[in-house]
Amino acid sequence: MRGAETHGMTEKVALHRMRRRGFLGLLAATGIAAITEGCVTITPIAATGDFPVAGGVHLSSPTFTRMLARNQGKGQVVVGVKDDQPGLGYLDPNTRTYRGFDIEIAWLVAAGLGFDQDQVEFVTVETHNRESAILNGSVDLVIASYSYTSARADEVSFAGPYYKTGEGLLVRKDETTVTSLSSFTSDDTVCSVSASSPLAELPQLTSAKIVATDTYSECLGQVSQGEASGLYTDLPIVAGYAAEYPGKYRVMPIDDHQPPQLYGIGLPLGDNALLDKIDSILQAAENNGTWLAIFNATLAASGLAAPAPPPIGVWS
Repeated sequence: MRGAETHGMTEKVALHRMRRRGFLGLLAATGIAAITEGCVTITPIAATGDFPVAGGVHLSSPTFTRMLARNQGKGQVVVGVKDDQPGLGYLDPNTRTYRGFDIEIAWLVAAGLGFDQDQVEFVTVETHNRESAILNGSVDLVIASYSYTSARADEVSFAGPYYKTGEGLLVRKDETTVTSLSSFTSDDTVCSVSASSPLAELPQLTSAKIVATDTYSECLGQVSQGEASGLYTDLPIVAGYAAEYPGKYRVMPIDDHQPPQLYGIGLPLGDNALLDKIDSILQAAENNGTWLAIFNATLAASGLAAPAPPPIGVWS
């Protein structure tokens, strides 16, 4: 296993094998009301991200052409991901390798485009700079808990969606009186991330003071230190934190009639050939069970029940 090399924001990831984490204890630790039922099936291919690499892929796509030309003509895909979201996109501080649902989806898409794992370079992006990373060409794709909105779709194109989720509230385990966002008063503080869809929802959901941070790890730190009463965002993000730090946090799914978040793969606006190809890769993964196997190998460890994969190309 080769370590990742850091160049500024960039973490270059070489071929590595992910191993199935022991997660039965994590399921009990999350405190999530909805838990998975029955046996969880994890296929070796989903647990490693070592998907079959397609051959002879040809696309009339400027982005794909740019991918092929990189690395002295050997080809390379640059993907913007999160590095602080356990279960979704997480850079392990010990191994310096990425893991999570979004990371596996990135490897799946790259393989469908004809690129091996060692031809994938991950670049850490923050919520507020995902569009700019695509627009300035520093990444080819963004796979980073990237919720579709009409405003974002004016700047970039979205393939997918590949995941559908509601929201969740994370509080410290000792905050026993908190049952929902309505439990907070104006003396409390709720944290989320700047430029995120959940942050925009908060003023309609709580009377608490609202604080925005650049990253979810900063927000989590405020909750841990008692500077914020809770962290509100997508359910898999807060569930991942509760699973990563068992016994420290409690998670409550929030259903206040907010529209679900649909995660898509961001790519340059108008690159329809690439978009259609990625959609076909995602559709095949949903049809043949690979999508579910990826979920079971990653997000299931956070105690989440597998939802039905969302229809490809439907964003409403």
